[in-house]
Amino acid sequence: MKFLIMNQHTLNFGDDIAGVSLINQILKLFPSRSTAIQIVYNTPGSLNYPDQRVSDRNDVLLKDMGRVQILLFMFFSFLGIQVVYKSSLKAFKKMVQDANVILVSPGGANLGMYKDWRYLIKLYMVVIFGGRPVFHNNTIEYSNNWLFNIFEKVILKNSRIYVRELSSYNHLQEKGFFPVRGVDTAFSFVNDNTDPLVSGNYIVFIPTNLDSWHPNFREEPLSDEIKKTILKELSELSKQKSLPIVILQHMHGSAVEESLYDECKRKLVEFGAKTVNIPQIENCYQYDNVIRNSQFVVSMRYHGIVMAIKNKIPFCSLEYENKMAEVCRYAQLTDLNIKLKNIDKKFNLMDYYTLGTKEISDKGPLISKIKDMATRPLKQFKYGLTSEID
Repeated sequence: MKFLIMNQHTLNFGDDIAGVSLINQILKLFPSRSTAIQIVYNTPGSLNYPDQRVSDRNDVLLKDMGRVQILLFMFFSFLGIQVVYKSSLKAFKKMVQDANVILVSPGGANLGMYKDWRYLIKLYMVVIFGGRPVFHNNTIEYSNNWLFNIFEKVILKNSRIYVRELSSYNHLQEKGFFPVRGVDTAFSFVNDNTDPLVSGNYIVFIPTNLDSWHPNFREEPLSDEIKKTILKELSELSKQKSLPIVILQHMHGSAVEESLYDECKRKLVEFGAKTVNIPQIENCYQYDNVIRNSQFVVSMRYHGIVMAIKNKIPFCSLEYENKMAEVCRYAQLTDLNIKLKNIDKKFNLMDYYTLGTKEISDKGPLISKIKDMATRPLKQFKYGLTSEID
């Protein structure tokens, strides 16, 4: 069985966790040595998955095809003509036609508010070459660009769609599609390394510089007052509970936010936090390990909250996008989520710590069901193929 994973993201440990989880599911359901998984990335980097059955396709990059080849292909495809003359596009076509299953890697609204043309072009090529992509628990919506939406509509009409948000589900239904609603793929993540990377008890803080990358915050940056309030509350909680703060690295490679972490540490110490550590994180297993062994998580990143819920760790979700409210909603932990831009002087992290510690302890059975739901798309596919139920 040949699997093709399209548009895998790297450069952040959350997307790494989702991608590794998807590969783990494939190899568990299709354990044969003849199973082959090829990955096409949407960012620089690699998951470096330690199995010979998994390989990266670095010979089908858009930059090697060139703008002229891509534009000619996109234009003439609407006339039913495939203009393919670059070797990299020929290799892309063969890759698509050789695959038995084409999965779109779990991810955010690249088809939507992020308006990611690289992401869209590759999926459009897949469809034109006869592939039928399966979106594996993604966030999907229409963008504010009419031309982008024309190509997106072609892709979605020729895809099987699993989404991880109610808003995506409702939006696509309104547009005439038939999505299946699920949960985030990262809930199926397996980490066998139980030895704590960071010793002792501690609070995890996962910051990010939203103003530099998120569309909504580039237009309306997060105020300095809100940033200050978060750090002051974090420092105060650290003092009240006598817990050190661990600033957890979310981005890596060329996207690492090292200066942000250093600035957060400096201000936390200024506000009275006695111990603030920034451990070196080398892979997504260590990222999960730090969250799993913590007492409380304060996260400005979506997958920080996903992993806190998965590991049954109390948290405060600092929502920058609907997907954070959504994961709290289906985990029945909405009281632990607050919109970043709604934070004011009444914000009190101790309230979230106390409430989270109480509420998360009752959610074990529900979280087990969520973990199972994260595996359903591939289980349904295997059942349709083999009539075997896992």
